[in-house]
Amino acid sequence: MKHILSLGLLLAILTACATQSTPPATVPAAKPAVQHSATGAKITHLDAKLRFVVLDYRTRPMPAIGTKLTVYRDGQRVGAVQITDPIRTSFATADILEGELSVGDDAR
Repeated sequence: MKHILSLGLLLAILTACATQSTPPATVPAAKPAVQHSATGAKITHLDAKLRFVVLDYRTRPMPAIGTKLTVYRDGQRVGAVQITDPIRTSFATADILEGELSVGDDAR
């Protein structure tokens, strides 16, 4: 008798679960690619001896570590950098890969 009641209870639970509609599986939306604007992040600090710069990202999305950026001054390409650690909320460091850069140049 005890087994029959347990079996009946199990069947009732399974029936209730089977009759409930399950929501369709959702696929997470792909993140849109970061769009780089015509104005890049500004170089706020330059250490020519150690060959790194600090970039200000307060007004735009920050790219991932390892991202290579082209540096422009007055619309002309003057060099390239690569984002490295450390990264803070609004600022990133980047190694100078090439060029003679200056504070105020745009990296994009």
